[in-house]
Amino acid sequence: MHRTGNSSLESIREKLELGERLSFDDGMFLYDPQTPLQEVGQLANQVRERKNGNVAYYNINTHLNPTNVCVYRCNFCAFRADLREERGYLMSDEQILTRGQEAVENGCTELHIVGGLHHQMKYEWYVHLIDILHREYPRLHLKAWTGVEINWFEFLTKKSVREILEDLLAAGLGSMPGGGAEIFHPEVRDQLCEHKADAGKWIDIHRIAHQLGLRTNATMLYGHIEKDYHRVDHLIRLRELQDETSGFQTFIPLAFHPENTGLSHLRKPSAV
Repeated sequence: MHRTGNSSLESIREKLELGERLSFDDGMFLYDPQTPLQEVGQLANQVRERKNGNVAYYNINTHLNPTNVCVYRCNFCAFRADLREERGYLMSDEQILTRGQEAVENGCTELHIVGGLHHQMKYEWYVHLIDILHREYPRLHLKAWTGVEINWFEFLTKKSVREILEDLLAAGLGSMPGGGAEIFHPEVRDQLCEHKADAGKWIDIHRIAHQLGLRTNATMLYGHIEKDYHRVDHLIRLRELQDETSGFQTFIPLAFHPENTGLSHLRKPSAV
């Protein structure tokens, strides 16, 4: 029987049947290439059925990226542009509202809003963007601004996270996306995005959002320089916050795309 540490498929199956939590070693075992993927999928499906039955949840959304100009230079990012770079852009109010109208006309129920941290745009612009969209399209759910953007607003305003989120809620914010999590472990994070909000700050921002009744997403960027233990560490940190707040709506694993990034020499991750 294939075994890693004290973990095996049988021990994991027993834990799942008893409703017990999987350990770090269990997570490492599940990532082991020798562990049969089909059996892992079957175990995962058993948990899914126990939690949700034969029901799947989804929404119809589209993305709005108001600017790609950004103060940060994350090694994994192909989206950002410098302030004076030709491909850099900043959308006007009219363009933003047009995107909202297109979303509504195409049956979208949610607008997912993230973008660069523009050098010249003040905090009020980010709040204003939510306000005009909410006023014009009140039935369109606005999921906006990652934990990294909220941390940037802290820098711009010297306000607390709670005050910032209360401002955004008053303007019409419905929930928060999960971007900016990347990989929490500092061995990786310091190489990917050393100047961006660290794991503790990202988690604290989402904790405060949950305390205010804001549901949020959670993400993990995989398939670059991270190892399996970095992924398991990341998942456990997210699970600990979910245990505390129950505020995460979804977990989204994001495959890394190396083209046009500082890590373009890496191979694109496979589906496995």
